[in-house]
Amino acid sequence: MISSHCCGFYSLTGILFMTYVYIMLTIQPEFITGIDDVEQARSNAFGAMMTFCVTFAISAVLVMRQKGGAGREYDTGDDDYNRLNIDLKKNYGESNYGSVATDSY
Repeated sequence: MISSHCCGFYSLTGILFMTYVYIMLTIQPEFITGIDDVEQARSNAFGAMMTFCVTFAISAVLVMRQKGGAGREYDTGDDDYNRLNIDLKKNYGESNYGSVATDSY
């Protein structure tokens, strides 16, 4: 599942880019080649910019809602055993940590 932070960042980037495209189509359309109907392109750029604005607003609401949440939304299992926790402190400081007996000196 995509995080609301990721969607918010993507939407903000889209807003900035589509704003730039809209301004370029408004002020200097002759520098953007390959467009037959400038008015239609300007309208499409504005519509895309508004879509990114709506997506950004939804993402911002979800980020604010997650900050006020009760914490984790998933089950971590047994608190005494965590599969992702590799206990390196047990062997920390021992002289043979990370050494391999080889004759390749």
